[in-house]
Amino acid sequence: MFHHLFTPRHATSSLFPDGMDMHTHILWGVDDGASSLQESLGIIRRLKSFGLRGAYCTPHIKACYPENTPDFLRRRFEQLLASVTNEQFELKLAAEYMLDDRFEEQINRYAPLTYDGTHLLVELPQHYLPGTWKDMFTAIRDKGYAPVLAHPERYGSLLPQEELLDLSQKEKVKFQGNVGSLGGFYGKSAAARAKDLFSAGIYSWWGTDSHSAAMAGRMPLKI
Repeated sequence: MFHHLFTPRHATSSLFPDGMDMHTHILWGVDDGASSLQESLGIIRRLKSFGLRGAYCTPHIKACYPENTPDFLRRRFEQLLASVTNEQFELKLAAEYMLDDRFEEQINRYAPLTYDGTHLLVELPQHYLPGTWKDMFTAIRDKGYAPVLAHPERYGSLLPQEELLDLSQKEKVKFQGNVGSLGGFYGKSAAARAKDLFSAGIYSWWGTDSHSAAMAGRMPLKI
């Protein structure tokens, strides 16, 4: 239970040079992240304790959360903003899109929630590759967005390292890594892959992928 106490810690400023956590589930009551406003505030305070100045809320948009439309998530985000006026913590809204059988419907029907109007964060199912997953990356580009693959180090059973490197170098897919992977949160294989990709300078951004205050507090970060 004390394993995380002995995990090497990374300077927050080295992984987050602009102080922004690029992947969190701070927004409460919309997915498997924060379950209440108090939990959202707890995550924010934990992230602040590591020297982060802000975070993107990136709630899941996928088939198992049919109510998570951009309009609904914007309304909940406005509620969160109204509740954190004293936190001195910058919040922005994007989303984590699952490449599932509803993905193309989602981006065709609604203007996507992106990092900056340009970059679209996506993830793959953990246990299988959709037959048209590469076509979905093409669809993202055809819409004028740049795809960003969340936590590529966690797809070891699906994508060999060579294919990941092709995605980055040939397909120009950007990578967003999970800090927890560097601490072994997702197993030894994901940790080893994260360290390899990190050493190769493949990651464009990092995120804590925090789903709770307890999880945020375990991040292998230091000021």
